[in-house]
Amino acid sequence: MFKSPPEKPQRTRRYVDEAFRQIQEKKNIRDIIIINELGIPVKSTMEFETSVKFVGHFQELRGRLERGMAKIDPTDEFLMLRVRTKSHEVLLVPDVKITVIVVQNAAK
Repeated sequence: MFKSPPEKPQRTRRYVDEAFRQIQEKKNIRDIIIINELGIPVKSTMEFETSVKFVGHFQELRGRLERGMAKIDPTDEFLMLRVRTKSHEVLLVPDVKITVIVVQNAAK
């Protein structure tokens, strides 16, 4: 009678490694951090301590945005955060099990 909730897709180490490799192949990539659903960096081009601090700042920003957006439209879904400065651009892309944060050089 009741449908069971859709299962979360498995995010294996192979999936993480493949996502990391595909991002690394792109031009102008400076840093990549892949974090698990608990917010812990599982793969990064940065040193672990630096990754943890960087992730903390962007997870805080993400949380604030999600809460703000929920007040505007509770049915909407957070898909990507993009922050750009004169010299860099940071992309935060959440997935069901992982979140990818990419720092790239801003195109001139």
